[in-house]
Amino acid sequence: MLSFHAPLLPLAVSLVAGILLGEWFDNQLTALLLLAGLSASACLLGRYPRMQAMAIGTGVVMVGALLRARADQRLDVDWPDQRQRVEAVVIGEPVIKEKFVVVDLLTIRGHHQLRGRIARDGRSERIIPGDGLVINACINKVHAWQQGHFSYQRYMACHGFAGELYARSADWQQQELSLSGLTWVERARLRALQWRHRLLQRYRQWGIGDEAYGILAAMTLGEKSQVDAQLKETYSQVGASHILALSGLHLMIIYGVITLFVGWRRIRMASQLLIVLAIWGFAFLVGLAPSVVRAAFMISVYALLSLGHRERMSVNTLAFTAIVMLVVRPLAVYDMGFQLSFAAVLAILLFHPLFEGLLPADVLQRHRWLKLLWGLTAVSLSAQIGTAPLIAYYFERFATSFLLANYVVIPLATIILYLALATIAFCLWSSLQALLVTVLSSSVLLMNHLLARIAQLPCSSIDGIHLSTVGLVLVYVIIASGYVLLTRLRRA
Repeated sequence: MLSFHAPLLPLAVSLVAGILLGEWFDNQLTALLLLAGLSASACLLGRYPRMQAMAIGTGVVMVGALLRARADQRLDVDWPDQRQRVEAVVIGEPVIKEKFVVVDLLTIRGHHQLRGRIARDGRSERIIPGDGLVINACINKVHAWQQGHFSYQRYMACHGFAGELYARSADWQQQELSLSGLTWVERARLRALQWRHRLLQRYRQWGIGDEAYGILAAMTLGEKSQVDAQLKETYSQVGASHILALSGLHLMIIYGVITLFVGWRRIRMASQLLIVLAIWGFAFLVGLAPSVVRAAFMISVYALLSLGHRERMSVNTLAFTAIVMLVVRPLAVYDMGFQLSFAAVLAILLFHPLFEGLLPADVLQRHRWLKLLWGLTAVSLSAQIGTAPLIAYYFERFATSFLLANYVVIPLATIILYLALATIAFCLWSSLQALLVTVLSSSVLLMNHLLARIAQLPCSSIDGIHLSTVGLVLVYVIIASGYVLLTRLRRA
């Protein structure tokens, strides 16, 4: 039933299965031969649709296995045991720790991403994105470390890191490097990260306190390293961590703001093209996180389909987005942000219409505030159905206060994002900007305070949940079965 409405969903599932199975499938030649055979079978089985569909699905599984093998091969670098000269450019916001500074690097030769730890001193504290570094150090493979279901090695792989290095103060120096060997995408991303760094500096110049600054940097620019550990725990305890990760909510607000200025009806195609370019510019600005790429891609489809007045958001669109993202970055399937983002959107697309239909349409039309409140409730419940099993699996927690927290964070987060955009826009009007900064900081602190009060409520979260991988799959099987049952009851 679901595949009839979303023919790309089985292909997306097959691709995911192939990527996961590719971990144990090393023979690429065999996979290519099987793929060729299955492609030929699919062409010859036109009279037998079911057998043809099975051949296509199996072929997509083989494609997934091949993509996984190629991704693993790119990251499996045989680093020499001795120290070597590494010329690299900083491609992330440095994180200052107690004894060292963590920097993400992209090597000029080989284009390998490395996680560097540089001894903390006056020089290393001044490193910024775009700086060229020449380092003499040993590069090691990413060390294996696991806590619960979280694998550090897999986390680093799905973010494209091929190794790690540690440099003492005397082992490195800053040097201007030629970036001509980088691809245009890498150069564009690097330039966007430099702009983001300048915006973060602008936030500091506004005089916003550390508590508000960390939340604001995470919500608007995707920089979560400055969020206080206690605040992170509070947001996690009440089920509001999603507001700190840039996603569809943030990009839809930006989409709405841009539409107000460039949504010209007479030249609709040009305006939608400008909106799509602006959305992808923002995605580059915040580092192309999986949840942002997913949201940007879906908004792009939404904008382009609106030109033909066709159905804009659907499970099929989500499946197409997943296929494109996994073809480009197969190991993103292991990224928690990728998993949570797609699980949330899929659940909203499926369950939101069911929840929304529980109240009569005429009642919702007569009571505008009830419609807004029920819409927020339906979206929150739907997203929680999709993400709660994954959160319990990775964090061993279920936030029972998620609905109350969403009543607080979604309206306030919307206000905060609008205020942040307005504060940046009125940078030349100092008196108005100062007023906006005060209101913005107060709004962030209010949200933090309210969530802290919610976290103090009895049983605001259930901790210590131990869910196995098999248990996680079974929970989603139960959720899918419940959806099918509810759909049939609604139609009956």
